[in-house]
Amino acid sequence: MLIRMAAFAVLLVGLAGCSTAPMNQPLTALAPANEPQWIASGGYRLSVLAGNGSSDELLVLLASSGGGKRSAAFSYGVLRGLRDFQITIDGRQRRLLDELDVVAAVSGGSFPAAYYGLHRDKIFTDFERDFLKRDIEAYIWGIYLLPWKWEWWVNPLYGTNDEMGSVYDDLMFHGATYADLIKRGKPFVSINATDINYGRVFPFTQDQFDLICSDLSPYPIARAVAASNGFPVLFTPITLENHAARCGGRVPAWIKEVGQGKEFARQRYLAEFAQLYLDPVQTKYVHLMDGGISDNLAMRQMINNVLIHADDFEFIRQRGLDRVRRIVLISADGQASRDGSWPQQRTVTSLGQILSAVSGTQIDSYNFETLLLVEQQLDRLVPNLRRLRCEEGPTIDGHPCDDVQGHFVHLSLSQIPDEKVRAELQQIPTGLTIPDEAVDKLVSAGAALVQDSESLTEFRRGLETAPGAVVGSSE
Repeated sequence: MLIRMAAFAVLLVGLAGCSTAPMNQPLTALAPANEPQWIASGGYRLSVLAGNGSSDELLVLLASSGGGKRSAAFSYGVLRGLRDFQITIDGRQRRLLDELDVVAAVSGGSFPAAYYGLHRDKIFTDFERDFLKRDIEAYIWGIYLLPWKWEWWVNPLYGTNDEMGSVYDDLMFHGATYADLIKRGKPFVSINATDINYGRVFPFTQDQFDLICSDLSPYPIARAVAASNGFPVLFTPITLENHAARCGGRVPAWIKEVGQGKEFARQRYLAEFAQLYLDPVQTKYVHLMDGGISDNLAMRQMINNVLIHADDFEFIRQRGLDRVRRIVLISADGQASRDGSWPQQRTVTSLGQILSAVSGTQIDSYNFETLLLVEQQLDRLVPNLRRLRCEEGPTIDGHPCDDVQGHFVHLSLSQIPDEKVRAELQQIPTGLTIPDEAVDKLVSAGAALVQDSESLTEFRRGLETAPGAVVGSSE
């Protein structure tokens, strides 16, 4: 019977014609010679996005973790909490949500991040209908059980996650590309996958696409989300073609500077990986899967893009960050609890257990080290920013030059005060279909944790302090 169904599927595919997954396009517009920091001209970059009316005195960063629909619902709840969290800045009352500068996301967290980046406040009326309360796993089962969906079986250029990208596009993104995100302006949304060739974070940003001489603008947002959520074993990789040979050996300025002796160890490490993409012989294709494999908290990209520049005063000045006096880094962490039964079992061999081993539950084992690294980097940035500001003058925009604070806000399911609800939500498995009641509880939990956060309350209280006399620079 199965053989007959397979033959029927092959016949259907043959009659319909094979699909080809849309590939990334090569660059057609290179940056002018007087802009050596980039390879492409323009593109989806934080440094060139139009503002959203947010204050120059604030730098607000949000990272949304992996964890399937459990994390998607929790991260959406955090966005709702930020919408309802009021602050006063520059004499204006604002929603903290409106002050977002960067949203980084992996896996399940990439769904609300991309949806908000594209649709903004429509997320609060449509996202539950479009995604959270839809049976997404029914689409996955259809890929494997419905013969007319078996093209991935007979067509090597079209995989299971290519099909899921089409599903996400139909449900949420409707043909939108990164060109549409450019039009929306800030916040900058970094959807992060894992390059399984090299085991490292691969962000969907023009800075990253520069390395493969590719234009991110026409790339479908849905495919980036599919790559970020490409659960191993269940889905095939999303593949990009490296067009570096078309860019004539151009190298971004930051890589050249590292090679000229900058003593930033992490930058040297990043430059070494970047060189792998710049070499079209070494890397012909980039194969992307679940972003949680390399960074389930979506924090590494935040470190690499912002916090790594704590000692680079020129970088800080060029991007206007010397005006910043409050840095708020929020982690929306929807991780599950560990399975306590495993250490009591003689064998761990079922397919479910093996899949769980590569899901958020086990990936989270190194999240603690990531959180420590983030705090360390933030602790370096704040005093350096004070020092830089005070070199420029005793007051900045009417505030003492050393009036700089950093707030790291970790919002996690483990912080839910009700023990019963906490245990229930932490035990939701990593998947793309969960009960509507669970969605409601996760959303409420995320929103409540924002409102109850002592760190965010302290941040808001500090903003309300009126500008005063200079207190002198501090280290």
